[in-house]
Amino acid sequence: MRNETRRTLRNGAIGGVAGAALGFVPIVLLVAPLLGGGVAGYLEREGTKRDALAGATAGVLMAAVGTLVTGVVLLVRFGELPFVSPDVPLAGLAIGAALSLLASVGQVVVAAIGGVLGGLLAVERETSAAGGLGSSARGSRPWLAIAGGLVAGVVVFLAVAVALIAALDPLIWPSALVGLPVGFVAGAAAAVLGYRYLGRGPGDTVDWRVVGAGAVALLVVFALVVGGLYALGQQRVEQNAEGTYEYRVTLSTDRTIEDATFYVPVPGSNGEAEIGERFVEEVRYSRSVPAIEGYDPDPEPVNFTYELVETEHGRMLAISADRIEVSRVYYRVVENETMGWAERIDPGEYDPSDPNMGVRDDGSFSFDVTVVADDSVETADPFGTEPLLDPRYNLTEVECTFGAGARQECYEYDSRVYAAYDAPENATVYVGTELDGRNEWFSGGWTGNEYRQRIRTELLGPGTGWYLAEGELEIGSGRYRG
Repeated sequence: MRNETRRTLRNGAIGGVAGAALGFVPIVLLVAPLLGGGVAGYLEREGTKRDALAGATAGVLMAAVGTLVTGVVLLVRFGELPFVSPDVPLAGLAIGAALSLLASVGQVVVAAIGGVLGGLLAVERETSAAGGLGSSARGSRPWLAIAGGLVAGVVVFLAVAVALIAALDPLIWPSALVGLPVGFVAGAAAAVLGYRYLGRGPGDTVDWRVVGAGAVALLVVFALVVGGLYALGQQRVEQNAEGTYEYRVTLSTDRTIEDATFYVPVPGSNGEAEIGERFVEEVRYSRSVPAIEGYDPDPEPVNFTYELVETEHGRMLAISADRIEVSRVYYRVVENETMGWAERIDPGEYDPSDPNMGVRDDGSFSFDVTVVADDSVETADPFGTEPLLDPRYNLTEVECTFGAGARQECYEYDSRVYAAYDAPENATVYVGTELDGRNEWFSGGWTGNEYRQRIRTELLGPGTGWYLAEGELEIGSGRYRG
């Protein structure tokens, strides 16, 4: 008995070393526990229980090696192990320990399965070589048994892997890291059992009715587990799904302007402008400033005012300011052996022909607000149901530049923007507004669908009234469920 135990431990150790070595090989590492357990079972070949025990021993050794390697990597990378650092939350450490323990247990179970399969392969090889039971049957149709086993293995692998990847997609990312190894284990078991069944001889003592009943039971359990995971995943998708509207106005000028008033289209639907009202109440602007050494990155804030106004082109958002002070910053690029940076220079030093010199300004402003929708957003057909930017004159469908979704459609149209301000004749002013309506949910990463609308125009010199603006509308972009 003692000798048998030593033999089992020895075979398990050999399988564990082989599996641990394979654990460092890309792709193969996903099935290393199965292969390591298979080596141990192949060497053991003393019946199902002993083969499984040898495989489990290999799995324990592989789990121990993996834990040791992880600890060494953490020690080298961070200088200390997580559990000795007071900055690591105990709750997070407990969750990490639980997941690590679960992974180790799964590794041992898979290695035990590999041990059983390895033992079966060893017995089959010995039986065929010795001309024992079933050898005549396998000798008359060896390729049929091999081909049948391979086909069964591939079919089971694909079915299990695809089902698990699809069911776990909303829960785990990437779900293939679970689906592929489990599918490989199931496929390997099906291949070995299929080979055994097709190559059985007249005196084969295996009770295939019991094996069939076990296979049916596993199929039922697998179907219930996958069905439950799928239902749980869809529930999570529904819980995480969120519809939002993001409305943004962009104003950019390269010169100081005064007494400025701009009217830009505001989202509206059925005579309501809820997003515009939220914009007036909650908007905050951000200012883009040059990253140049010697420039003050915190210029004097601009006192903007916002209101909704009725115009000849419909309801619009008015943005006004008495003065928008803009600084032009001249700079040159300085480089050393490792990095480069931009430093401010006097305007008199600026040479437009020098590629290492340039000029920037701090007159770019962005105003935005985000509103959460009560229900999902109708992104594939927003006309008449969702907020859109008006006016839209001469709406024309065009070919989409990006994407090729079945529901995707793109349009171009004319719109209007009002601008009145005092500025030098060489001033360039850009006015733009954007609306994004989207649905988002987690399924193998955040994904979703949206409609996007853009209106923009560029003005030269002082602003004097209404201007033509270019409009774009893209609907049905992204991924749709069902």
